[in-house]
Amino acid sequence: MTPVEEVLDALRCSGQLWEVAPGLVGLRGPALHLLQRIEERVAVLARGAAEEEWRVPPALSFDSLARSQYFASFPQWLTVASHLSADPAVLERVAAAEDPGLEVREAVTPPKVALAPAVCYHAYAGLSERTIDAGRRITLQSTCWRHEGERLCPLERGWAFTMREVVCVGAPEDVARFLEQGLTRIAGLAGELGLSIRLEEASDPFFAPTARGRALLQRVKGLKREVMVPLGGGRDLAVASLNDHEVHFGEAFHLRLPGGEPASSACVAFGLERLLLAVLVQHGLDAAAWPAALREEEGA
Repeated sequence: MTPVEEVLDALRCSGQLWEVAPGLVGLRGPALHLLQRIEERVAVLARGAAEEEWRVPPALSFDSLARSQYFASFPQWLTVASHLSADPAVLERVAAAEDPGLEVREAVTPPKVALAPAVCYHAYAGLSERTIDAGRRITLQSTCWRHEGERLCPLERGWAFTMREVVCVGAPEDVARFLEQGLTRIAGLAGELGLSIRLEEASDPFFAPTARGRALLQRVKGLKREVMVPLGGGRDLAVASLNDHEVHFGEAFHLRLPGGEPASSACVAFGLERLLLAVLVQHGLDAAAWPAALREEEGA
């Protein structure tokens, strides 16, 4: 096992990883190739678990987030998107400024959308106001944004990161079967990647003052489970999660079963950069030591 900081230092020194700002990293070379192999393996798993795949935009409407109760749950993470004013006088000031970056801060318009903090919200919004005749299973992948301040750390906790999800919407028995199958598929993926994993009951870091009660309810009912990988030194990293939403999104987006009751939903989510870090920590930076499933196309 290679310590996390040693992995990151080696990637920086070799130029394979660089940081534009805290939580915003670029990858190239062998590290990027490895991430692409991991991404392919996760995509195979997700497509095997879903009947359909969606390509989604990188942003969500404030209305979708409000219906999801995101503002009440995780406002501390949200990143919004804006653009410059169309006023010619404002644009001229930016163009002529000695420090355009500073001038831009006074030229942006009020934001109208948020950069997606999780990709599954697109599925619920895209199915809104519909009757779910049979369980729907959808896979989606996108860059997600969560600003976690001083906790940001390359690959481990990004401001922007890549998330692949599989979402199930349907009757409670559809969701239960989906989550059970998800555990089996995750175990298979861990075997392919050569990762030691354990499952842990978890809760989301809800924003106060609702945090304590909601987190406790989540744990008591076993609604969230995280797939943990040891990083050494007593540290663990959640590389995937299984989340049972019960009827929360069914009620929020008016997703109904044929009998009129709200649909249940669940999702299985994978953090691709976290999986990359886990593989590098557990197998090292020498490509010859990586699992065969990640070396096949490299010819190693």
